[in-house]
Amino acid sequence: MSQDETVVVVPEEEIYDKIEKAVLAIPEVSHFTSEGFQDLLSGIGQAFGYKGHKGLLLRRSKEEGIKVDISLALHKNCRVIETARYVQMVVRNLLLSVTDEKVSGIDITITDLVN
Repeated sequence: MSQDETVVVVPEEEIYDKIEKAVLAIPEVSHFTSEGFQDLLSGIGQAFGYKGHKGLLLRRSKEEGIKVDISLALHKNCRVIETARYVQMVVRNLLLSVTDEKVSGIDITITDLVN
């Protein structure tokens, strides 16, 4: 990156809100969950200054960019793998549209299937 280039850094709260709205708009997604590994990640993340929402954790670094961890419950009878990949695509596209930061990963954990 040259000295003339700047990176647009969007406030985390705004990114959390946009991700939550976009993911919950997907018909196969029931809700965010904080079960399993996400609970541990949120606790550790908050100890190191990362903010988290239920089932959603953003980690930012200058070297690696943005890493997102998402825990979800999906509706039964959906195609789990395809839905998880679609959620990754939606989140990646959203992040690329609101910030110039690199997206280094989007990890999806499905914790429940609900009616």
